Amino acid sequence: MTGRGKVALVTREELGELIRRRAAEGGTAVLDIGCGLRRAEPGAIGVDWSPESGAEAICDVNQYPWPLPDGAFGRVHMSHIVEHLDDIVRGMKEVHRVSKDGAAVFITTPHFSSHNSYTDPTHRHHLAAATFEYFTDRRFATFVGPQCGFALEKVELTFGGNLLLDNLGRGISGLSLKWYERHCAWIFPALDVRARLRVIK
Repeated sequence: MTGRGKVALVTREELGELIRRRAAEGGTAVLDIGCGLRRAEPGAIGVDWSPESGAEAICDVNQYPWPLPDGAFGRVHMSHIVEHLDDIVRGMKEVHRVSKDGAAVFITTPHFSSHNSYTDPTHRHHLAAATFEYFTDRRFATFVGPQCGFALEKVELTFGGNLLLDNLGRGISGLSLKWYERHCAWIFPALDVRARLRVIK
């Protein structure tokens, strides 16, 4: 541990002890993947690859397995991180591994129509609301998905503050996300996709 309470070269055992302490303090261990300089909620255990972040655990989330124990977390936050992963499916399977049965997973990522999706040169993927269906165990009409073990509970888009254009996009997507993404996304671009998934084990 460093003087700032950060796990510098974390082992599974050290992080496991930290998780047990946090769970004892708050009842549910919460994980914030790609936490940056602040947490999604107080008491969350932060994981980030930057030593300048406020994370307890510094690790490269593109290297597997993550230094986290199986079935440890009751909530997982992933804000603006999935678009940076080399392999999103493998990353989501790792989220499944470290989560408890029934855990809630909250994901925010730039929508493919957002200029923010293309501004950051470290973004490897441009995602749609429909992307999150692939993390479920749904069988599609002509193929079987990657079987990541999640139920999709909610997915929505966020928009900016333009009174006309953003409200039109917001209204159309509220009526049908699929129709919006197929026909209107490039006319009335969104900002982010927000998804809530539940872990099924």
